[in-house]
Amino acid sequence: MNKKMLLTSLNPQILLMALKDEQVGKYLHQSTHRFPDGIGVVKVSKWTNGNIQERVAGIEVMMELIRFAEKNSKSIFLYGASPNVVEKAVLNLKRQHPELKVAGYIDGYTTKSDKEIIRNINDSQADIIFVALGSPKQEKWLLKYYSQLDSTVFQNVGGSFDVISGEVNRAPAWIIEHNLEWLYRSLSNPKRIYRILQLPVFVVKSLYWNYRYGNE
Repeated sequence: MNKKMLLTSLNPQILLMALKDEQVGKYLHQSTHRFPDGIGVVKVSKWTNGNIQERVAGIEVMMELIRFAEKNSKSIFLYGASPNVVEKAVLNLKRQHPELKVAGYIDGYTTKSDKEIIRNINDSQADIIFVALGSPKQEKWLLKYYSQLDSTVFQNVGGSFDVISGEVNRAPAWIIEHNLEWLYRSLSNPKRIYRILQLPVFVVKSLYWNYRYGNE
């Protein structure tokens, strides 16, 4: 792992956000690896003869990176979430992956300046950075600072720390298998209800865009 890798989840919400926020759009453009973390993205791709076949959940990518880090003696750094959540996440990761090297962590409510955070991360010599500040804050932070960090792999992970810490449960397996995790998460958290309304907006905009520009 020598070249920097900027991994990002693509879902209807972040794609709609990119239409209105230039920085988010630039972040998505600069990302080296993008994966469809939203059934809406998968469905639109299939309806427009795209090549996306299945959803790839961001937390599953994160856990694959953690298993890779443990196996290959790479270290990770967690930045984001509340102090309680990130501490529990680190404890659970160490319990589940005894050989994992956690270089450090900083919660998302820290009073440290971005300059101090960057220095702390670089001093830790972490190979992989997970940023959980929520969208669009985490995308904008990575866009602005990842070039100043010495690490190799960066991923925006949203609420993944909450799940790893045990504070929030993932949807039951059968819900995930039927591509309804987005609905489960939205109904489980009132703050995410708006995402249900964003899905049809994304589908209509995407199909219109494909109809108008798809053959150009």
